[in-house]
Amino acid sequence: MAGTLAVGIDFGGTKLLAGVVDVSTGEILSTAKKKTNPDDDANALMHRIYSGIDDAIESAGLKKKQTIGGIGVGIAGQIDTKHGILLGAPNLSQATVDLPIAEMLRDRYRVPAAVLNDVQVGALGEGAFGAGKGCPEFFCMFVGTGVGGAIVHDGQLYTGASDTAGEVGHLIIHANGRHCGCGGRGHLEAYASRTAITRTISGELKRGRASVLTKLEPSLAEGVGDGSALRSGVLAKAMKEQDPLVTEVLTEAGADLGLGLASVINLLNPARIIMGGGVIEAVDALFDLASERALRDSLPTPAKSTEIVRAKLGDHAGIVGAALLGAGS
Repeated sequence: MAGTLAVGIDFGGTKLLAGVVDVSTGEILSTAKKKTNPDDDANALMHRIYSGIDDAIESAGLKKKQTIGGIGVGIAGQIDTKHGILLGAPNLSQATVDLPIAEMLRDRYRVPAAVLNDVQVGALGEGAFGAGKGCPEFFCMFVGTGVGGAIVHDGQLYTGASDTAGEVGHLIIHANGRHCGCGGRGHLEAYASRTAITRTISGELKRGRASVLTKLEPSLAEGVGDGSALRSGVLAKAMKEQDPLVTEVLTEAGADLGLGLASVINLLNPARIIMGGGVIEAVDALFDLASERALRDSLPTPAKSTEIVRAKLGDHAGIVGAALLGAGS
């Protein structure tokens, strides 16, 4: 079994999830979770990754003779995949620009290591063991702190000329619209990510709108604008209680996600779209709203040949895909 084990790390905007995975079956032997901090410098970021790896290996109870065959990292940002360098990330500190993650992991653990965008590794996981299995043409959209995407063409991850293909969160859906974390304006991520949803709700609360959220999240008034105060589960509870403000904001976000997906359908003509991420998993209505709008607003011919489904691996898509990446590096 030792030859099939690898470590996968999914480094998102609010949490890091690491796991030891048997890449021959997709079985997860252990996991470890750490909070992330957008203000981390390079040393702090790498310490979180090391800590997650070490905890996952220890939790798996591996003996010394059971070696890890590789380490893969999926991280929300632009990646130089050839050299395993994080070039930059809208939701992380500028101190992490041009960070040679793969090299640092190889030096520390003495095993092969590789890095990809977090949704790209999620697509690898879903393609091998999840909702993309057996489908050679699909697109992944994950909605969490940001909105990310990945393209699979002819059974292979398509990364484009500079390894950044699939950045659906930075499609322009409103000309001269809201500022995005990347510095651009009118991007999908500025309207439909959990960060954007939180900021919109925060603004409405400051204007005096009533909401059940103030009971569900007593600390809401403090730091709500940072995009992390409103957890996906809290949004889901508010929707179940038919809170008018949350329903209104999530309905708008769902419509915007649908507009982004309609553009994906028209441009790529995928056989399948896989939607995942913390917000999609928690809020059923968001998936339904986005799917309906996407199929309604895209061209009829590609819409008829596209099915929109939920991710099957949930939170584990990233660590499974990252482990596959590490094992093949």
